[in-house]
Amino acid sequence: MRLPSPYDRLLVPIYVPSLLMAVSNQAMILLLPLYALQVLDSPAHAAFVVGCRGLGILIFDVPAGMLAGRFGDKAVMLGGLATHIVVMIALAMFSADWLLPLLAIPLGGSMAAWFLGRQSYVTDTTGVSERGRAIAVMAGVNRAGFLIGPIAGGVVAQVYGYPVAFIGGAAFALTAAIFVVVKTNNVKPQRSAETTLVAVVGRIMRSNRRLFATAGFAALTIQLMRATQQLLVPLFGTAVGLDAATIGFIYSLCAAVDMSLFYPVGVVMDRWGRKWTGVPSMLVFVLGLMLLPFADGFYGVLGAGLVLAFANGLSTGIVMIIGMDMAPSDQRGQFLGVWRLLGDLGVVSGPLLAAVMVNIATLAAASFSVAALGLLGTAVFLFLVPETRNHVHESEADASS
Repeated sequence: MRLPSPYDRLLVPIYVPSLLMAVSNQAMILLLPLYALQVLDSPAHAAFVVGCRGLGILIFDVPAGMLAGRFGDKAVMLGGLATHIVVMIALAMFSADWLLPLLAIPLGGSMAAWFLGRQSYVTDTTGVSERGRAIAVMAGVNRAGFLIGPIAGGVVAQVYGYPVAFIGGAAFALTAAIFVVVKTNNVKPQRSAETTLVAVVGRIMRSNRRLFATAGFAALTIQLMRATQQLLVPLFGTAVGLDAATIGFIYSLCAAVDMSLFYPVGVVMDRWGRKWTGVPSMLVFVLGLMLLPFADGFYGVLGAGLVLAFANGLSTGIVMIIGMDMAPSDQRGQFLGVWRLLGDLGVVSGPLLAAVMVNIATLAAASFSVAALGLLGTAVFLFLVPETRNHVHESEADASS
């Protein structure tokens, strides 16, 4: 039975390797803070290591976009996968406390390259009318990895130790790389006349000032809440006495809720617009972050985690799709690199803000602080950001007239 478009074009080249990488990446979302907590024996230092991973994403976002514009999407995806494999093996082999932050940075860089190359490939190979569903399914595949990765990683780490779990993650990434090499087309990039990093970034920032100031800030706060809840759930779980396997079980239950929403969210975004799911998701994120400090055991952490998972499901693909809607065809990779940079500022600032607040106050203060920023981002998204679905349709109409 043949799948309908665009799923037939994306199943093996993108969705299968995405599932494999999602298992590895989502396992690391759980394992990295817990491993850092074990090695460094400090919640604040564990938060710092997670922040370094976000810093690596931030550093490599724009260079990954430039490389996609120069060499194509496939080369960038493979570079990200190769880096991920090397870092996972290094984590398995070395456990020096000073090395963890240094390895977390290229780990984040590998994710930046993989996500950017994959997003650019989907943009290049799908039309506007199918983009929401294509990205929603890709995000759903990521959430399937969220269902498998944390519980598998937690159990393997608990039974066999963290090095074995890291080697397993490297094996999944290697299998994904084989699929990309064999099955993914090499989409030829559209070259811009400007080839230097500073020139391209400067032009993109100047011509999209209002978009980046409004939609970019909303994307930043969504990513900030996502990254912070990924850190705070295991830290609150540890604080109430849960072990790695139990926290992984909570993650997987939450992933089941998260994953159930990806397709209807994609349909809503294609039919009615991006803000119909984006704004409610941000409000539910705020609610979940405000509930976390009241968790006093397994069921408390699980309840707050389920609320946050529902928020994450509602936000499926929203940051990626807004960027894809606005990306110019002649500088798609470069624009998406800058767009991801703005969103990923939240990936960095969320855990680092949490680290500061934990160090000077408490875990509860960290959770409430991020919730307050989330409320501000929600107001900006609701009142100041135009509906980018309409922007795309207007641009297409202008191009065809």
